[in-house]
Amino acid sequence: MDILPVYKKSFFCSPLREDGLKLTMVYENGYILCDVIVDNRYEGYEDIVHGGMVMGILDTMMWYAIFMATKKIAMTRHIDMDFFKPVMCNKLYKAKSNFLRIVERDIYAYASIEDENGELCAQVTGLFREAKDLPLQEFIDRLDFSLTPPEIKEYFMSIL
Repeated sequence: MDILPVYKKSFFCSPLREDGLKLTMVYENGYILCDVIVDNRYEGYEDIVHGGMVMGILDTMMWYAIFMATKKIAMTRHIDMDFFKPVMCNKLYKAKSNFLRIVERDIYAYASIEDENGELCAQVTGLFREAKDLPLQEFIDRLDFSLTPPEIKEYFMSIL
């Protein structure tokens, strides 16, 4: 398992954001994996994580899945989301994402979150489009590679 770099200002991943979730994304065998614990600051109803937070976590994971499979920096265009059971605050969940396919300009990925019993709580399929005219050096400069293994850093740097 390889820890992925984070956007230094990311609400979801940056260890520097006191208000953030500080999630650690790892890459293993074509999948993005993440342990998820969300505290009550982000509840939508008592002890239940707000659905927008769940969607945001899974959206972030799909971005990583797309980048690791394609080296494309993509932006979310559309997400289909299904909720099956509540994601509870202060409980450990496992989230997983993978790249699906590219059809012309459309890039697809999938992500899900499961409880401790492996039961599906939520899943998303996302449609992304490649970002245009993004200054790649600025993109790389905004990433924190401090916990990232050299081969993953090299993979990200290869877009320059």
